[in-house]
Amino acid sequence: MATKTMMTVEQFAQLATTDPEDYELVEGELIPFPSGTPRHGIIRGKLERLVGSYLDGNRIGKAIGEIDCQLSSNTVRRPDVAIFLGKARLAQIDWDRIPIPFAPDIAVEVLSPNERAMDVRRKVRDYLRAGTKEVWLLDHPMGKSPSTPTAAFVCCRARTRWSRNSFPALPQPLRTSWLIFSDYRYDRSDK
Repeated sequence: MATKTMMTVEQFAQLATTDPEDYELVEGELIPFPSGTPRHGIIRGKLERLVGSYLDGNRIGKAIGEIDCQLSSNTVRRPDVAIFLGKARLAQIDWDRIPIPFAPDIAVEVLSPNERAMDVRRKVRDYLRAGTKEVWLLDHPMGKSPSTPTAAFVCCRARTRWSRNSFPALPQPLRTSWLIFSDYRYDRSDK
């Protein structure tokens, strides 16, 4: 039986700066997770660029890939893409420290074939309990591009059940949350 490694968020922040492995801190337990596949990295990168371009172009937020976010006093998760909306939220981020001391407004996870459903549900629960407004799960069949009609987008919200939609092109699922984005518009003179 494996020994659990327990630590505080402060200890985790120090570990993240000195250890090349990927970890999350879940209820005080250090959980290693494998590096994503090249396909996973390509999908994550495309999604980060697509969302980031929209947010930057409309001056309503930032999309940050694979950044540690503190969800509670003993949980730090690293979404594939963390989306922070609004000038006030962005002002709370110390751009030179990790973890970011709060949950993203939207957490995006690109699902991998080796992820267990129970682990995905737990991540979604952790994000929503911490105040994340939406969790986007992007699932795709092996060997398929995320822009194929068979790719699936799941959007999880705190007050609704899971919804699953197929989409013909990657930008389409982003339209499901433009209403959330529109709540965070601010004066363009703020550039």
